[in-house]
Amino acid sequence: MAADRSRALSRFVLVGVVLPVVLAVVAVVTQLVVLPRVPDPVAVHWSAQGVADGFASPWLYPVMTLLLAGGLPLLLSLASLPGLRRGHGGPTYRFMGATSLGLAAFLGVMLTWLLVMQVGLADASDVEAVWPAIIGAVLAGAGAGVAGWFLQPHVDQPAPTTLPATPITLRPGERAVWMRTTSLGRGATAAIALGTLLVAITAVAAYLSGAEAGLVWILAGVTVILVVLSATTVAFHVRVDESGLEVRSVLGLPRFRVPLGEVARAAAVEVAPMGEFGGWGIRLVPGRFGIVMRAGEAIEVWRGEKRRFVVSVDDAATGAALLEALAARSRTTAAR
Repeated sequence: MAADRSRALSRFVLVGVVLPVVLAVVAVVTQLVVLPRVPDPVAVHWSAQGVADGFASPWLYPVMTLLLAGGLPLLLSLASLPGLRRGHGGPTYRFMGATSLGLAAFLGVMLTWLLVMQVGLADASDVEAVWPAIIGAVLAGAGAGVAGWFLQPHVDQPAPTTLPATPITLRPGERAVWMRTTSLGRGATAAIALGTLLVAITAVAAYLSGAEAGLVWILAGVTVILVVLSATTVAFHVRVDESGLEVRSVLGLPRFRVPLGEVARAAAVEVAPMGEFGGWGIRLVPGRFGIVMRAGEAIEVWRGEKRRFVVSVDDAATGAALLEALAARSRTTAAR
């Protein structure tokens, strides 16, 4: 099993990091070679009819290729590496590696093709329709993604490990409260910040290159949404008391509650964000809803047979034990 996970890690690094970097470098070098032979400005935007209607400096292509074809795949892969190093597995990691390679191939081929097809033109407005470049890039990205999937071995995600907890005994009428704050790790926070920055840079580049106002506004709107989502989901307060379990953003919203009457069972478990939930933050997978801020200990609450709520937090064993004790006392009181 250890050998399988070591092989999965090495293949993921090859598919999700090394090959995307190689593709991005090849694309940028190719663009730099043809740069003296293209018009200035070059076409950077085409209408729905395939006619060039936006123009900018030729240097925009290698810069955008470096940021997008190189930066985005690395962002996806580097966010997954910590979990793989801890021995986590599952199809999500395999998919992330394949997606990184496919994204690098798609963006590298498309941006390079769009520049190369303007070689020798006196005026960039005479450039051909953009559709062959888009179709070729989609095929290249899809092919690279499929190849990236099969280059990586299949490794299952281990079942969650239940952590030992000391039972808590509560006397009738005794009050108890447990509180903690949980937040994203530095790596995940940096990944979110870099992703938001890349979208913002793309919006500025679209504006400076004379792109359609609608596209610029969409990119600007996405940037604002990412900033708001990041601010409201980067850290949460977790509280266990007589009302149940509450998980609330440090900004107040969003807020999630599991009333004491819905707690069938609670336990402290080890979670692997990427392997079990496909990432960090507010996550929903079949049968489980989670506030997953990092790998490690978490409180898991069973709300009946098929629904579970998970929140990753320090000292999860104490929080889960108190929630169990409060729920047990509540059931005993209700039965009298």
